[in-house]
Amino acid sequence: MRRQRRGALGAALPALAVAWASSALGAPEPSQPVSGELPPAAPAEGEAAPDAPADAAAEASDSNDTRASALRAYQKALQNKQLAATTPLSTQLLREELNRIEQKLNDGRRDEAIGDLVYLVESDRFEPFSQGEEGRAARFLLGDALGRAGAYQPARGYLLPLLVGDASDLWYRRSVRSLVDIGLGSGDPEPFVAALGSLPAGTPAELVGDVNYLRGRSHERKREYQAALGEYAKVGERSRFWAQATYLSGLIEVERGRLRQGENLFCRVAEPKLTPRLAPVFGGDNFFRVRDLARLGLGRVAHEQYRFDDARYYYYLVPRDSDHVSEALYETATTRYEAKDYDGAREAMDELKSFQQNHVYEDEAWLLDAYIDLAACRFPSADAKLSEFLKRYEPVRDAARRVAGDASAVGRLVESVRTGGDPSAAGLGVPARTAQALAALLRVDRRYALATRRLAQLDHQLSGLRGAMGELDEARRRLAVPDQVRPQMAAPLSQSSAERRARAEAQIAELRRLIREAETSRASSEALAGLKREAEALELRARALSVVAPSGVPASGGEEQDLAALLAADRERASALHRSAAAARSRVESEQTRLAHDALLRLDLRLSRLLRRGRLGRIETVLGKKRALELEVEALSQGLLPQSVVDSLEAERYMRDDEEYWPFDGEDWEDEYVGGEGLR
Repeated sequence: MRRQRRGALGAALPALAVAWASSALGAPEPSQPVSGELPPAAPAEGEAAPDAPADAAAEASDSNDTRASALRAYQKALQNKQLAATTPLSTQLLREELNRIEQKLNDGRRDEAIGDLVYLVESDRFEPFSQGEEGRAARFLLGDALGRAGAYQPARGYLLPLLVGDASDLWYRRSVRSLVDIGLGSGDPEPFVAALGSLPAGTPAELVGDVNYLRGRSHERKREYQAALGEYAKVGERSRFWAQATYLSGLIEVERGRLRQGENLFCRVAEPKLTPRLAPVFGGDNFFRVRDLARLGLGRVAHEQYRFDDARYYYYLVPRDSDHVSEALYETATTRYEAKDYDGAREAMDELKSFQQNHVYEDEAWLLDAYIDLAACRFPSADAKLSEFLKRYEPVRDAARRVAGDASAVGRLVESVRTGGDPSAAGLGVPARTAQALAALLRVDRRYALATRRLAQLDHQLSGLRGAMGELDEARRRLAVPDQVRPQMAAPLSQSSAERRARAEAQIAELRRLIREAETSRASSEALAGLKREAEALELRARALSVVAPSGVPASGGEEQDLAALLAADRERASALHRSAAAARSRVESEQTRLAHDALLRLDLRLSRLLRRGRLGRIETVLGKKRALELEVEALSQGLLPQSVVDSLEAERYMRDDEEYWPFDGEDWEDEYVGGEGLR
């Protein structure tokens, strides 16, 4: 049957759809980033720059038509070759296909689902069903999947046509929600705000609130704070973003110095009696996360105004199962310390330590713990804690300073963190525990984590492009030699020279790690020499692969020229996209290394400040001990015994200069004590 015959070339079109979706994913531009931020994502092919004025709906429609025409050209070429699926669709078959695609989406196989959806939606067989319930469901699934994969422009092209008719329609509501979610996740909500435009009358209140929140985020991103406050104020309680809009309004007011207005807005989220009744219902789990943040915000505003008792109350409201309970307890201890309530500060600090979990204030909390003891005149305890703090963090500071001064060491540290290897075997020249601490601190750095996420996205896109290139090569080969049998295991090895080169580079990195571990453990010279020979051989292989041109099958002539030409053109386009993405990955990788260097410098400055405070604290403990002894001597000279020496067994401390002390020898004598004669 023709449906089975399509299998010879059938993989080419879904694979091409995956490559097409990957091409729409934003790649960093070569422009120089500023202030440690990542380069912005480049617009997809056929997409206008964010600041280019254009009608959003027409722009999305043009993009959709362009891609649809290219994919329909494949459909026509396959039909001319009698390789296309000719079985007519039915409602039942379409439902079964959508169920299968939804299962792929649930399993995380998004690229495969996008390929299947594009092949389905852009076929002539789909036309009779395009306006039906199943057809609109298919277009929504495709637009939503593309948007969540990062292909924002084609996602708008598929979702915007669903915004027609009655605003109470199911797919209208789902499309608006999806456009809002994709716009918020894209980091650039302006195109989505323009695409949504003005909502028709009768739009549900929850959708109106979602769109207003998106507009507010767009204004806030452009630093138009007054306009952002206006849009946030329009977000109603039936919107799932009511808590976020109110909390962000409070942040804007606080940053503008209007603490009272910000506190009132935080109270609307933090206090259940002031919260609209429906807001928690529509907000879901995110509502309670924002409520915890609002309570932290209230505590910080009160702390800023030296209202320490109010701050303690607000921090106390943060539940113990919250992700922010460590911050609340640390800041509670800080406020009680500044209020000179050292017992309250000690109670909060002991509760924080009882959680036994790492948090962002761990080093600050250690220092505050010692200073609380110092303020309570527990000088030995404070000195012991400060000594342990200096012993633990000073090597980390020195290691961060040493690694930051060596570019190759920074590169090895980044490589070990990225590959999940052991940082102690990266050859940093620092102890194993210190190397692991540096890697852990690097992983939690926000800007470094952002670069790591962007790099992972590019790796995923490069992998998809290599797979698409391999599928296109196989399709061209099957078109030229249809009867040739390919070995089943040859597919992963013959996809592209770029993939083989990437595998060789990964093997080289692993061998280098093994060599460093062998040198550290002083392995035998023969084993070390063997590893080095293997690394040299792999390096030669990688260099050879870097100059090999991508393999391809020459296009055949005659009636096969249409399909072969399409395959050849898309193979060239995929190769160009792969080169562009590889260059973008190289830039992001360099940016990641630079951000790691900046993180190490900031760690050096932070720990240096804390270590200075630790040393000053030790000086304070010495001065405190001296002052305590002076008070004790002064009390003794007045015939008073301090509480610290009452019932003390150190009798020699209280002898005068003309008295002698004889230590106990193990037995008593009757005449040893005055008045003790005849006791027996």
